[in-house]
Amino acid sequence: MEKKYHPINCNYYDELVLLVMRKKHCEIIYLNEANEQITELAMITDVFTKEKAEYIKLSNNQIIRLDRLISADGKENKLSCS
Repeated sequence: MEKKYHPINCNYYDELVLLVMRKKHCEIIYLNEANEQITELAMITDVFTKEKAEYIKLSNNQIIRLDRLISADGKENKLSCS
């Protein structure tokens, strides 16, 4: 069972949207469901909300919940909006 979603920093969300617009392949680092750190090289194709949680979709069809995202394009996901 997935833990309760913790919103990410609003400015960081905006950075992710910019990466979608730029169609840039970048390094994505996140924690999978087993809390293992995973690194992907992919393009972020979408940022979306589903069931009160925010996600990114990668060009390889991987979907990552944003509170499990460590960094994208070298920029760390540090703070919460709340």
